[in-house]
Amino acid sequence: MSDNLNSALQRVIENTHSDAADKLLAGLSSLKSAFSSQQFFYLFAICPRWFGKGTPEENTDLIPFDHYGVLHNWSNAQLARLFVLSTLAQTVDKQSYKKNINELFKTADLNEMVLLVHALSFLPEPEAFVERAREAARSNIESVFCALAHNSNYASKYFDLAGWNQLVLKAAFLAVPIWSMVGLRERNNTELVTMLKNYAIERQAAARTVPWDLFCCPGWLASSEPELEFLVQQHARGTNKIKAAISMALSENTHREAKKLAATLAPQQKISWQDIATLENE
Repeated sequence: MSDNLNSALQRVIENTHSDAADKLLAGLSSLKSAFSSQQFFYLFAICPRWFGKGTPEENTDLIPFDHYGVLHNWSNAQLARLFVLSTLAQTVDKQSYKKNINELFKTADLNEMVLLVHALSFLPEPEAFVERAREAARSNIESVFCALAHNSNYASKYFDLAGWNQLVLKAAFLAVPIWSMVGLRERNNTELVTMLKNYAIERQAAARTVPWDLFCCPGWLASSEPELEFLVQQHARGTNKIKAAISMALSENTHREAKKLAATLAPQQKISWQDIATLENE
C-alpha cells in the first residue's frame, strides 16, 4: 500500500503545482544517489514555501488510502510533506529511515508535530513508531492528541492494552470525543471500564462534570447486577446526553439483561451516537 500511496501523492502534487513538484522530485532524487539527513530535513521543511497554502483541485487518487478522511482537506504543502516522508522509506535502509523520522519528531514545531502524528497511519513500517505515538497520547496539546485519537486506526492497531486504556482515559481528561475513537468498541475491556468508572466517581465527588460518552464503554460490557445498577444510578443523575449514551450502549450490549434495561430506560430511543453528540447537555 505504501508504494501505491507514494505514487498517488506524486500524481497529486505534480498535477497541482508542477514547478514545486519538479524541485521537490529533483531534491529527492539527489537523496537516492547521496543521502544526507540535512537535505532530507530541508526538503521536509521547505514544502510550505514551495507549495503554499492552497489545496489540490483534484485528489481522488488518494481516496483508496484515506479511510478516515484525513487527507481530503490537507493542503498541497501537507501532502508534499507526506510524500517526502513516504519517499524516505524507498531511499534508505530501515534503520536510517526510523532514525530520521524520529529526529523529525524531536525537532518538530506544533504544525509539523500534528502532521507527523497524522502521518503515522500512512507511513511505511508504521509499527516502528509506536513510542512516538505514545508520546502523542500523553500530550496535553489537544491538536496533537486528537491527531492520534481521532480519524486514525493507528492506536487501536498498534497500542498494547495499557497504552490503549491510557489513550481513552486521556481523552476523558481532555474532554475530547471518546465515542468516535476508531476501534473503541472492538478494544473495550474490563480494565478500561474500571478506570473510566473510577474517573467518573472521582469527578462527581468533586462536583465536576463527567464526559457523557465515557459511559459507552461500561454500557457495552455491563452484565452483572452491580454493573447494571451502576449504570441505573448514573442514568438517574445524568444529563440528557449521559442518559442517552447509557441507553444506547446498553442497547448495543449483547447481554440479555443489558438489552432489557435499555428498553426500560429509553423505550422509544432511536438515535445514533452522532445524534447524541449534538444534544443539549442539560
